[in-house]
Amino acid sequence: MTYESLIAQYPHLVIKEVKTLPSGLAGLYMDEVVLIDKNRSHYEKHCILAEEIGHYETTYGDITDLKKLTNLKLELAARRWGYEKIVSLDKLIECYESGFKTVEEVCTHLEVTEEYLMTSIAHYHSRFGVSTIHEGYEIFFDPLYLRKL
Repeated sequence: MTYESLIAQYPHLVIKEVKTLPSGLAGLYMDEVVLIDKNRSHYEKHCILAEEIGHYETTYGDITDLKKLTNLKLELAARRWGYEKIVSLDKLIECYESGFKTVEEVCTHLEVTEEYLMTSIAHYHSRFGVSTIHEGYEIFFDPLYLRKL
C-alpha cells in the first residue's frame, strides 16, 4: 500500500501536509482532519499517516495527556492499527512472492522506513509469538522468514 493509496481509501478525511505542528508531533488527527509534518520523507509521511488514520479508526476523545494509562492504550491501539494496515501479513506474503530478500527491498515496496518495518514485525512477534499461519504461509517473525505450506 502506498501513501497515495492509503489517502484514497479515506476520501472523507481531510489530509494536509503542513509546515508546523505542535511541538514534538509529526502528525495529528482531530475531527476528521489529519495533519502531517511536510518536512518528513515520503516514507516517514506514510508511516505517520497510517498511525493518524489509526486514531480515526480506533480512538475517541482528547488523548493528548499521555500520563493517563487509558490514553497510552489508545495511542498504542492506533499505532498497532497502522502497522497492520500498511505492513499487513498479506503485504509480507506479497513481498516474499515478489522475491524481495532484503529489508531495503521490502521497505521500498511498502514505502515505509526500516524502523517502522522492524517495529511492525516486533508487533506481530508480540501478538503471535514466533510465527503464525496466514493464507497458506507460515510467517516467522524473529528473524522475518516466510515459507509456503
